[in-house]
Amino acid sequence: MKPSLTQINKNCMITAEYFFGVFMRINRILLFILFLLLLACGGANPHIRSVTQGNVQAYLQQTPQAEEHANAGANILYSYYYVEFFSDGTSVTRHVERVKIFNERGRSFASQTIYYREGYQRPKILFANTIKPDGQVVSLNLEDVHDSSAYAGYDFYTDIRKKRFNMPAVEDGCIIEYAYEIRNLKPIINFDFFSTFFCRQFHPMEVDIMEIVLPRQIELKYRKFNADLTPEIVERGNKNAYIFTNTSQDEIIPEARMPSLRDTNTFPQISMWTLDNWETISGWYAKLISEQMKTDHELIEFTNKLISDKKSREEKISAIFDFVAQRIRYVAVLLGPYTHKPHPAYEVFQKRYGDCKDKTTLLLTMLQIAGIEALPALVPSYPEYFDKTMPSLTAFNHVIAVVPDKKNEGYFWLDATNETASFDSVPFFRPAEVFLINADGTYDFVRTPSIDSNNDFIQTDIKYKIEKEGHAEIEAAYLYSGKAAESIRRFYKYSPPEERKKFFERRGITVYKLNFGSFTDTRKPFIINMSGYLKNLAHKLDDDLMVLSDIVNFDSYQDITAATERKYPVFLNPSYFSRDNLTYIFPAGFKIRRLPANFFINESFLLREEYYFFKNNTLKISIKHKSNHEIIEPEKIDDFRKFARKIQAHQSAVKNIIFEKH
Repeated sequence: MKPSLTQINKNCMITAEYFFGVFMRINRILLFILFLLLLACGGANPHIRSVTQGNVQAYLQQTPQAEEHANAGANILYSYYYVEFFSDGTSVTRHVERVKIFNERGRSFASQTIYYREGYQRPKILFANTIKPDGQVVSLNLEDVHDSSAYAGYDFYTDIRKKRFNMPAVEDGCIIEYAYEIRNLKPIINFDFFSTFFCRQFHPMEVDIMEIVLPRQIELKYRKFNADLTPEIVERGNKNAYIFTNTSQDEIIPEARMPSLRDTNTFPQISMWTLDNWETISGWYAKLISEQMKTDHELIEFTNKLISDKKSREEKISAIFDFVAQRIRYVAVLLGPYTHKPHPAYEVFQKRYGDCKDKTTLLLTMLQIAGIEALPALVPSYPEYFDKTMPSLTAFNHVIAVVPDKKNEGYFWLDATNETASFDSVPFFRPAEVFLINADGTYDFVRTPSIDSNNDFIQTDIKYKIEKEGHAEIEAAYLYSGKAAESIRRFYKYSPPEERKKFFERRGITVYKLNFGSFTDTRKPFIINMSGYLKNLAHKLDDDLMVLSDIVNFDSYQDITAATERKYPVFLNPSYFSRDNLTYIFPAGFKIRRLPANFFINESFLLREEYYFFKNNTLKISIKHKSNHEIIEPEKIDDFRKFARKIQAHQSAVKNIIFEKH
């Protein structure tokens, strides 16, 4: 069928409006750049200038309007990030941000914090202005900049400080702009730079520029992910400037269970770094930590006494690990040279506190006294996004000790900051690629093991004895094994006895008896035994009819099926393996009206088995459950929705289970 003239005209109008909108946005970007060029006539860096030095009214008129971005609270008009390294390894960072505030959802941009390390970095605010919709300029009064410790009130020794300020006279339609610099006076490793240039943000963005200036002998390496930006490389005397420019980007609209912005398969970005190899880091850190593995007579004597009755190598490792993890208090120390450098081992032992690097150094030293080989391993800040082809110390934020397991040709992973871990447990819920540093300064990347459902699991056994009014006596036993025991053991360990009871009382249970397993013997499962009373477990409709409601619940992905459109992948998270055995004993004479059918799922991302039994007046439900990490790509969302709706239908079918007296 041929389109009508009316339809043709309508299509032409839509097409014309689309291209006009594109043209106007490109024109707006060109005006921004022209504005910068005009400012450049002053001779200084044109990117670090206030718009108040030009025609403010003209600038205001060509900025985007709120109706152009209905989902946004603000528009990032201009963002400029500048880093320059000097020949001695020091550097300067400058940042300019210019944002138009559309509504109250964008006003968070008006509160800014600049973090710096006292004695190691020197900050300076270059300018900060609010340009009101009528063109009036209100500048930040520097007396309104508050300088304070960044972590006051925390159990944290640090020289990290913050300058905090709020932009004045903020209202809808205004523009805020600010610029600051930070001079980095004492680098940890010379010319170690790593950064990610994100090409999309959660706010619309007009112009985004990152400029990295390096001595010519230092090459900036970079890798593009779903991005077609290529840096402009400009020679400036004995330096090269790498300039990445990104323009005219719409905001990311968040979706349920979407990937992190760091996900390189989903969001466009460019990673950049300067180091040529990992040996720079491994050699430096091996020397740093070995110099601090210092002992004294007291530490040697204590260690030998601690392991004196331990027969096997594993028993010695366990005893030393338990002492450091449980008896050396964790206190973060990022002060002076001790951001990465640990304190001497004997000093940590004497003070009985330290952070991850301190506790690991003490652990390594005590193992060495016991004649046991152990090595430090750096752990990535974002294990799922760590790329071992991009060397930089900034990739890591944690350190553990690793002991070769000579019997099983594996490793013991000793995270001395985890006081509820066992020496032979996996270190992390999800595997991570750690940077293992050998004594000679060489290194290996080693992947930590996954959790094991045979060892790391949760088992629940609950018996409800239901009275004729629907109230129930409860006998419950909870068993947490392996890795699954760590967080719950810690939670109850640091909860006062009355607060432990309240955890159950908040669920409506009057607690009669509550017993816990060991808080310190981490090699054993953590067990909770509870008896109590729960009113209205079953809803009594009349003397002959009762209903159990919502006793079988699990994730049915309603947040995924409710949305009609999907742009980004769905990230499904893993869980521990769990077994639930539930028993409901009804008063004599009660029978189930309809026994639910057994239910089975065996997908790559979900294992679930539900078994239902009824005999005499007793309903028994046995459930096995394990979720696995999975990525559902957008093109497969429709199939996933169909699967999820089957789960939802099953949940509806067992939502209300009816019992009647015969």
